[in-house]
Amino acid sequence: MKRFLWLSWMAFLFLICAGCGDTFRPIIIPNPPTFPDPKAAHTVIAVNDNGPISDGSVLVVDVSGDSEVSIGNVGIAPVHAVQQGASQVLVLNQATTSTSTASLSKVFFFGTVINGTIGTISLPPNSAPNFVTVAPSDTTAYVTLPNYVPDPTNFPDVVVPSVGVVSTTTNALVATIQVGNCPMEIAVTPDKSKLYVANNSPFCNPLTPGGSMSAFNTLDRSARPITGTLSSPPVWLSARADSQRVYVLEASGTLAWLDTTVTAGPDTLTESPISVPGATVMVYDGHLNRLYIPGGSEVAVVDVSQSVPQIIGNNGNPLPISTFPRENRGPQDVCYGLHTDTPPAVTAGAAAALPDGSRAYVGAYYEDAAGNICSQVTVINTSNNSVKAVIGVPGFPNYDATCATTRFRFTMAAGGDSSRVYLASCDGGGVNDIDTSTDSFLVNLPAPFSNRAPIPPSQFAPPQNPVFLIPGP
Repeated sequence: MKRFLWLSWMAFLFLICAGCGDTFRPIIIPNPPTFPDPKAAHTVIAVNDNGPISDGSVLVVDVSGDSEVSIGNVGIAPVHAVQQGASQVLVLNQATTSTSTASLSKVFFFGTVINGTIGTISLPPNSAPNFVTVAPSDTTAYVTLPNYVPDPTNFPDVVVPSVGVVSTTTNALVATIQVGNCPMEIAVTPDKSKLYVANNSPFCNPLTPGGSMSAFNTLDRSARPITGTLSSPPVWLSARADSQRVYVLEASGTLAWLDTTVTAGPDTLTESPISVPGATVMVYDGHLNRLYIPGGSEVAVVDVSQSVPQIIGNNGNPLPISTFPRENRGPQDVCYGLHTDTPPAVTAGAAAALPDGSRAYVGAYYEDAAGNICSQVTVINTSNNSVKAVIGVPGFPNYDATCATTRFRFTMAAGGDSSRVYLASCDGGGVNDIDTSTDSFLVNLPAPFSNRAPIPPSQFAPPQNPVFLIPGP
């Protein structure tokens, strides 16, 4: 036993001495994990209208540099856009005359810069597309076609409102799905199995009442039955992250929801008591499982993690949005003025949630007696669902010729690192940059010059008009 212990001790000393020698021994270092490219979350993209006969554009803003880094031309009358994959954005061009063609523009990116030629996917002529969406990480896009004419040669007056199914691999319209009158909004569940369409007749023709929901299985494009009805036409849809709920915002401001849990259907439609009059959009925050619904002079913060949506904060009521005081604006601001005890009420029409879940931002504006658009951004602290601050954004003259009738007069987006939030204004012709670390206005980034005539006293053409804003690659 003693001999064994002695030999063990000698072997141990030998190993220690050998370890202290000069012999090189490679050190095994595990391969580090692959992290996402930070640039993939560091742009926002403004889609800009350039009038009825000139190509519109996309403006790429680099979040980290607070600067415009790339501009590209798209089709005539762009109206909507969506990101597809890590390096591609689809822009929907409505076109305005029989001589121009409705289309999708495929914008490719290398980092924060547009890469190469922007591709084009033709859509049926005069089909008046107004919304595009994609299935997550898929190569299929869905486009609303309210004025689709299947056989323009033999039956030019037969309109079949449809959703177009577009392959972004072959760059072609591969199928159409008949829906209700005037489709204006589409939602695809994150599991890519179901497609929902909001049909809103007054959106296409104010003299035509009515609205409905359409639902389909994406695998074979078969219709899904829906039980329940809406009390007013639908205007916006949002799918929950688990694909078990789709939320429907009605023209009245009422929030409804579809229970989509039954594989074969039917989907059950239920209206909630939540109402935000004047609301036309809502933003789904997947980080906190919430909806932000701006409308009128308020915003509803809605918890959708449960079966029945519930307003949170402010004792179960929407949060009121106060008007940024005129006297707190800079003297060079066209909206600057003396204090008034009865400031005009604002109209809230856009929202964005920070990816880190810490805050949400609501864009609002009012028009003063001189015809100036006075905009602002309200900051919501998500930890207690209260208003943290109101940020004044420099005002500008209205541009009613284009912006009074555009669907998205204001739009918002957040930078992927949560350091910035942006407010794009159709009238203002640019994108306003907000620093979220100080909740303060930084700079206005103008859209590219348009082909319109100068507006006196300026000798230069006015900028194009941003009509949509999205986070980019």
